[in-house]
Amino acid sequence: MRKIVYILAFFSLISCQKTVVTGFQDKPVVESYLYADESPTIKISKLIPFSADMTFSDMDVNKLSVSITELTSGKKYAMASSGDGIYENKDLIVAAGKSYQLSFPYNGQEVSATTVAPEKPKNLTLSATDIAISPKGTTGTGGITGIPTMPNPIDIEWTNDDQSYYLVYVKNVESVKIPIDSRDNKGVDFFRNQPTNLNHYQLNPQSFKFYGQHRVILYKIRPEYVLYFQQNPTASSLSITEIKANIENGFGIFTAINSVSAYLYVGKP
Repeated sequence: MRKIVYILAFFSLISCQKTVVTGFQDKPVVESYLYADESPTIKISKLIPFSADMTFSDMDVNKLSVSITELTSGKKYAMASSGDGIYENKDLIVAAGKSYQLSFPYNGQEVSATTVAPEKPKNLTLSATDIAISPKGTTGTGGITGIPTMPNPIDIEWTNDDQSYYLVYVKNVESVKIPIDSRDNKGVDFFRNQPTNLNHYQLNPQSFKFYGQHRVILYKIRPEYVLYFQQNPTASSLSITEIKANIENGFGIFTAINSVSAYLYVGKP
């Protein structure tokens, strides 16, 4: 469950608010990330038109006939509504290497999308498991310190023999956050890179805002997420751009993800 919370912080395409678009069409917005070894959750919402003259269909996002089919076996799983446009089925466990198809009727059309659950990333390594960063903004005999002396970047590497896409996400996991800059108590406790099809990445020490243990997660992602990211790199649910990564007769994304993680400790010199 913690893994889902981490990735949704950056992969959230559509928030609980409805998505605003121009050129209104009454089509659903889908948000679904299939995590390997977990049961899937699907979020379906409606679009909001700019013009008050536009009308919605009578489709209720909580009363749709939503299903996911595991294409290798052909087994179809009916997804049950739990309210707020969310659908689940605990009997379906996503397996790496298998293909999945989402489908449901909406406003006279069949909405569908297909994705493949990636294999787990291989051979994740960090050049160091701890770094020391001097406090910033502390008061001493010389007054307020300036920018602290930074250690060398942390090199992250993994195996990528087929130019698959990956994303690195770093999250401070301490329950009590101790800021590196004592004047900034509202710093963001996570950061990530843009999707890459390389096999390495550098963690810039200046990206860390808090001391303590950090979880470094390497996500293996699908091309449809990369397409989404290119359309909307800020991942803003209020974008007027119609996001259509891989949903047929709808908007949003239906994708699968796999991950591995390591830990990095940020301390003081």
